Amino acid sequence: MKFCPVCSQTYVDDNLNYCLSDGGTLTSLANDAPPTIMLNRAGTTRQNWETSQPLSPWGNQPLQTNQSYQPVQTNQPFYPAQIQGQSQTLPTVSLVLGIFAIVFTCCYGGIPLGLAALVLGYLGLKNASENPMQFGGRGLAIGGIVTGVIGLLISIVFFIAIIAG
Repeated sequence: MKFCPVCSQTYVDDNLNYCLSDGGTLTSLANDAPPTIMLNRAGTTRQNWETSQPLSPWGNQPLQTNQSYQPVQTNQPFYPAQIQGQSQTLPTVSLVLGIFAIVFTCCYGGIPLGLAALVLGYLGLKNASENPMQFGGRGLAIGGIVTGVIGLLISIVFFIAIIAG
């Protein structure tokens, strides 16, 4: 039972929070307190004392339970990338090719590897910008572009130095 301190009207409906006459905030009467219970173990759910149903943690609505729920057992490992669903293949390949372009500058490998890193990094960056829910790896794509440019420039300078010398 609830009581309005402004107009002194009482309400039997415990779901009301404001007075229907003047809009004042209703207060619970002292003798209407719910009974104290002793829990037999930790982690028990709250109960709706009128219907003896478990209550939802998001309010005082009865908890909707699905009796046919069965947990799915899989033998596959859990990977966070499966939840995100973002493909990072192009940016990763771009970064690896960019690193190889820097490593193989002495063997003229930096020119084709650097160009491939640039193209794949650009495509990966474009995909990540156009559809970020499906494609990720924006930082990897930028890293692939940067390392590809560095490997390409070092290879060109090395090639020019060999021709001039």
